[in-house]
Amino acid sequence: MSPARHDPSGVPTPTEPNPALCEAISREMVLLQKQFAGKGPTRCKTFIEGDLIFVLFGGGYTAAEQTLYEAGRFIDVRLARTAFQDTMKLQFSRKIEELSGREVIAFMSASHQDPDLALEAFVLKPLSAAVTASAATQ
Repeated sequence: MSPARHDPSGVPTPTEPNPALCEAISREMVLLQKQFAGKGPTRCKTFIEGDLIFVLFGGGYTAAEQTLYEAGRFIDVRLARTAFQDTMKLQFSRKIEELSGREVIAFMSASHQDPDLALEAFVLKPLSAAVTASAATQ
């Protein structure tokens, strides 16, 4: 992936697309979901823009979640998913760091129930900050 460039305001500007990295992140994130949740999403797509990585999952309700949702217990499903996503923060972030070669400085997560979607967002340490820190120590 080409390094993110920053305009004077500090906002990352677009980087060149990296389909291989997007595919690798999608594949590994689905595997983590399957390993730790017992079931993975049926769809996954990764988007990379500058210092941001977004992983969008689709499908993947467990039988228990579907049963609760159909019984009107959607809040319980959302709470359980939020607890799971919070618990997986370290594993998800380590996988993103391993694949991207960049440090994750923030992780955010959200889910939606109809349609069944989940979004994992990762903020990477800006390359310019890493370069500045490296130059300062030399």
